[in-house]
Order: sequence, then C-alpha cells, then structure tokens
Amino acid sequence: MATLREEMGQETYDLLYAHYDESGGLIADMDDVLYCDDSKIPQDRIVKLEALLKPITDANSALVPIEAAKLLAAWGSEKAIEYFEYCINERIDRLDILDSHRLHVSYDTTYEKIIKSTLHYYARHADKSEKDGMMARARIFPLVKKIIILTEELHLDISYAVGNFLSDGWKEYLPVLKKCYLDLAQRPEDDTNRKWNLSSIIRLLQIWEPDFLKK
Repeated sequence: MATLREEMGQETYDLLYAHYDESGGLIADMDDVLYCDDSKIPQDRIVKLEALLKPITDANSALVPIEAAKLLAAWGSEKAIEYFEYCINERIDRLDILDSHRLHVSYDTTYEKIIKSTLHYYARHADKSEKDGMMARARIFPLVKKIIILTEELHLDISYAVGNFLSDGWKEYLPVLKKCYLDLAQRPEDDTNRKWNLSSIIRLLQIWEPDFLKK
C-alpha cells in the first residue's frame, strides 16, 4: 500500500506537512503552525496552497484540497472559506466516505473538521481586532449553519461547535440549535446524533432559553 507521501507526491506533501521554524528546524506540532503569529505565516506558501483548492470528484481527490483549505483557514484566508462553501453546496459527502472516523469507519468527519477550521479562521481575525473578529464571525455563520442543519440527515458531532457558541455568546445560532434540539429530542435514545449532540444543546438552552425546554 502506497504511503500518504507517495500518493500526494513529495512536493505536495511537503507543502502541507513540512513546516520549519526561523532557524530551519522542522516544526513537529501542527498546532504551532496553525496558531502561529501572523508574522510567521509563510506567505510564499499561500498561492501554492490556493492552487490545490480544486474540485472534488471522488474520495481520492478530497484529501489534498481539504488539507490545504484547513491550513489556509487557520491563516485567515478568504479562499479557504469560499472552498468550504463549495464543499457544502456541492454536498461532497454524497461522493463517499472522505475522512473516516478513527473508530467508526463508516462515519465521515469531513464536515466536523470544516466547522473547526472555520472557527480557526474566526480566531485568526479576532486576534487582529474586534472589528475583524465580528466580520469573520458573520462571514462563517451561513456556512456553519448549513452544517448544523445537516445533522437532520448525516452523522455529525457538533458538540465542539456548540460549546464554542456558548462560551463565546454567539446567540445568532440559537434558532438553528432550537430546531436541531426538536429533531434530536424525538429520536430514539440509541440514535448516534442524539447521543453525540443532545446534551450539549440542552446545556446551551438551559442557560440561554430555559423556558424553551419547558414547552
């Protein structure tokens, strides 16, 4: 079986995964790459990464552009958000399992990772100024909302995002989460989405709109 490096090719693999510090040492922790200071973002990589944002036609063509978009999003790139919008609008989940869960191989985690990447995009801009943060928050809202709605038909763990909404006070998500709650609450107790998501949504509603739970 070919390695990831062999499947991608050395140049693409290095572009996505080989990152170096100012002294030329290889950075082992990707968090140090994703959350680096603006001044340390390797600008020469941006155009090369954007060139990888190509249409996804099957499972084999998904990894490279999505990995590139995740990195670009963490560095605050608008191109990444546009690409994620394409992924959702084209419903790439219908092509196949693109990024299987480590324990549940029939369950795709792509959209969950897209949500996390959009939050990284927001955090990058929020660190610049309150105005930039508000603009980024509004920018990702339609995209994240679409993914939340997909819990009605796909296996999706959105509890991470719900926790962020609660801690950051993002009440613009309240209407869609109430709708999600009504859907999950009527499902069987062994339903995967109910088990993953209902408790986090209830916790949020208990704080933001407790009367809604009494209906």
